[in-house]
Amino acid sequence: MSNIHPDIRPGGLGQRNLVTLLRMICTSLQGICAKLDDDGGVPSTTYEANCITALINAIIEDSTGTRFANVVTESSSVGPVRLINPYGISDNALVELMYDITNSVETLCEQLDGDTLTDTNYEVLCYTAKFLDIVENSKGRALGNGSRYYFRPTGVRNDDTLIEWLYNVLDAISTLTAKLDADGTVTDTTYTSLWYTAAILLRVENKVGNVKGNTSTYLG
Repeated sequence: MSNIHPDIRPGGLGQRNLVTLLRMICTSLQGICAKLDDDGGVPSTTYEANCITALINAIIEDSTGTRFANVVTESSSVGPVRLINPYGISDNALVELMYDITNSVETLCEQLDGDTLTDTNYEVLCYTAKFLDIVENSKGRALGNGSRYYFRPTGVRNDDTLIEWLYNVLDAISTLTAKLDADGTVTDTTYTSLWYTAAILLRVENKVGNVKGNTSTYLG
């Protein structure tokens, strides 16, 4: 039977679902970037290199053994590699990964805006309007917009605020893939079906009752 209720909602965030969703988000972003690199209508072929390979430093394995892995050399801006699984995710590792995801989406949207596509408002609509919290990594680098909440590596996690952040990331991916499908310069029209509908198989409800994500029989 398919899941018809939100898997993550205010007051209901389990570690297994959190890790699974983080893995799905990273896999989705990687898939979008790889597809852009192969898309005949998109000039640049460096999306995965610039937005995933250079920025996300984590090995994430969910409870089914499905894995996302990308390792970057630690630097003055990139934190240490995180090993994340359903049996252990520290606040520090979580915030580092949140920063990397934020950085990945911003970089992706900026590259799309500069890539002579039909639309030039990817960053405005898919990053600025969606990432409404600030996330700071262990190197003191901060990304995000507004001042609703400030995630820091040493801060105590607020689950309801984290759920809002997760909802907004899914909203950003949904908006981004829909825009790519509708962009007259982009050749492929299956970004949403492949990298949102088929890739984000958990549902997140925000504090006002809106839901993003997709129903499935996924048990990760």
